[in-house]
Amino acid sequence: MSIDSDLESELSAVYGETMWLADRQNITPSVARTWYTHATAERLKRRVRMFTGFVSEQASYLQETLELEHYKRIQTTLTQMVDRHKREGCRDPSEFIETIQACERVHIVTKSENKAAKKAKGDYRAAGINLVEWSSLGHEVRIDLWKRMLRGKVANYKDFKPDA
Repeated sequence: MSIDSDLESELSAVYGETMWLADRQNITPSVARTWYTHATAERLKRRVRMFTGFVSEQASYLQETLELEHYKRIQTTLTQMVDRHKREGCRDPSEFIETIQACERVHIVTKSENKAAKKAKGDYRAAGINLVEWSSLGHEVRIDLWKRMLRGKVANYKDFKPDA
């Protein structure tokens, strides 16, 4: 995914703010990372978050609460990057932006599967998650998932809009 210069500038600013926090006394890399994941991601997600086209089989039954799951472990990955940058005295917004682009990719899973994936450190097999392709789902299921989980929540929602 290529990003426009405005988004690149915004993400660079968020990186600077995150690292400013990380440099404060008694602020852990994990707490500093929350500046992106909890404070600014909400306003940026419609521009950076990308749906992969994969849905858990369990989610496709539409019987449980559903979530967009960051399968590349965005919180852990960003925390590790912030920690490394702090230790090394590195300031590299381009790495932050690349990490955001890589980690802001999501699958649709159930809430319980999301918890299981976190517990299994992203190992879907260990978490008992079986993914299916968007195109293999029935039309009505895709309409429901698109309305509930994609429209207005991911940057590429239009790519998955089912035909009327």
